[in-house]
Amino acid sequence: MTDHKELINQLDKLEDAMHDAEKTRTLEEQVAYLKSQGIDPAKSYAKWDDDEEES
Repeated sequence: MTDHKELINQLDKLEDAMHDAEKTRTLEEQVAYLKSQGIDPAKSYAKWDDDEEES
């Protein structure tokens, strides 16, 4: 039973490390990731550029 808990703890640590890595992507890496997900960053973010500033 302790092996099971140890494996779960290891997986939790790996999951946390993956989430941390996602937060520290460079712009180039983020663009590549979005494209791999089928999202065109130029089109997605162009809309934000057209929106009026919120006050």
